[in-house]
Amino acid sequence: MIEVGMKFKFSNFFGREKNSNQPLTPWEQAQKKRHKKILKKNKLAKNRMGNKLPKLSKQRNLFLRRRMLINLLFFGCITLISLYFILPISKVKEIKVTGVDQVTQEAIKNVSGIRTNDYMMQVYLRKKESSNLIKKNISEVRNARFILSNRTVNIRISKETIVGYLLKSDNYYALNSAGNVSTVKHTSPEGNLPVFSNFKNSTETKLLAKQMNKLSSSVLTGISEIHATPDSVNPERIKVYMNDGNEIIATLSTFARKMQYYSQIKAKASGKIRIDFEVGAYSTELK
Repeated sequence: MIEVGMKFKFSNFFGREKNSNQPLTPWEQAQKKRHKKILKKNKLAKNRMGNKLPKLSKQRNLFLRRRMLINLLFFGCITLISLYFILPISKVKEIKVTGVDQVTQEAIKNVSGIRTNDYMMQVYLRKKESSNLIKKNISEVRNARFILSNRTVNIRISKETIVGYLLKSDNYYALNSAGNVSTVKHTSPEGNLPVFSNFKNSTETKLLAKQMNKLSSSVLTGISEIHATPDSVNPERIKVYMNDGNEIIATLSTFARKMQYYSQIKAKASGKIRIDFEVGAYSTELK
């Protein structure tokens, strides 16, 4: 179109066509060069545009595919999550506790905060909180491990060392080695451990637990009962009943240290004796 137009202008301007043998004027030569430059420029522009179009089209298609894939993944995940929470598989069907007695198992279930029909995901996210609640309220528990499988919550218990049982209102509560008292009621003490009576506050129970920790296992299991019997002279006075029938009067804060002499004193006695460890160590026969 440009070339024809240019030719038309030349013809109109001069009123005739120049033949190939007739030399061009300087002005015509300049116009011819200009015309060639315009043709070359248009050709280059056309080539550049032609090269860009396939690339732009490819990039646009790639962008659309990526966007569609992201949307599919997003809405697919939303659909699967919604479906999971609707189906029964998402909820707790059974709670099991292992590692402790039946009474403690029920107490652990109650304080854990986990109930049947709770969402399994919710239980998973609250594992640490539930474990801390159990350890705080149940002194028999050192650690609580949660295993979730097939709609079942398994709580595996590692037991704390128990040094004896506190007697309160005809119920027995475990006292662990740290001096913490359990909230779990027992109708009788578990195992061959001593029973503690008349200990009123946490200061006394922690001191009691500290002394029990210092005893050998043979001496500890040889104790039947320990009663707090404070008086005006000795507020830490205790009375101890042994399984062998002997009795001991002692001061709580020095009890473990004095008990290392118990076997020697017992060996010298011919019958049942009462040993007084409050001041020194001496024994008298029981009547």
